Amino acid sequence: MRVEHLSIDGSVVSVEAQADLGTKATATGWAIVPALARAHPFTIYPPGHSNVVEKNVRTVSPLNVQPTEDFSLKGGQLRIAEVEMPTATGRTRRLTVGAWEGRQGCLITSLVGSQRDRLIEVFDTISFSERPGGLAIDSPVTARPREPEVVKEIPGVGILSILPAIATVLETLPRARGRAAAGGELFRIRASSNAVTLVSGSAVVSIKPTPEVDTQQMLAVAEDLRVEWSPRTVR
Repeated sequence: MRVEHLSIDGSVVSVEAQADLGTKATATGWAIVPALARAHPFTIYPPGHSNVVEKNVRTVSPLNVQPTEDFSLKGGQLRIAEVEMPTATGRTRRLTVGAWEGRQGCLITSLVGSQRDRLIEVFDTISFSERPGGLAIDSPVTARPREPEVVKEIPGVGILSILPAIATVLETLPRARGRAAAGGELFRIRASSNAVTLVSGSAVVSIKPTPEVDTQQMLAVAEDLRVEWSPRTVR
């Protein structure tokens, strides 16, 4: 089975494996926001994610969520809410959280403190768009302080954390060659962990088995796994 997902900058990440690949993916990264004049972190979830989060927070979470405000923006719905959360010192910390909901995805970020108007400016000045297969940021995406990442769960295998095979990522890998696999080379970075890393010509994939996963089954899928990161075409 083969599927494609979009990274936060619109790069196409293809995943091919002998496994169920029907789950959605999450994309994270840092982008330059004109209203802030600096890079800021964003996460793109499947559409409808903000509704699920709000329901869970209000029903089972100790967080104090202030009333949500909705705005029409850029062809979608922007939802803004302030959240108070307890800290380790017994005090509270306030965040202003924003989620832009469209047909293809949900773009989320936050600011520390009570900053509803400022967060609206963030979504108003950053450039993003929907396209077949997802949602992506059109403003410049930076590799610092963290590289763009796509996260996907494969049932019976584990969690895939996919990064582009750029210099800042490759320099963290062992210099010795890994075990040959269909889609590149496999490494076990830590002897105490069952997680493995697949390095292809364009992507670095950390595969972390979930507790119920059989390690041998995970390794069998990993040896046949193919992942490619194709940068977005600039027109």
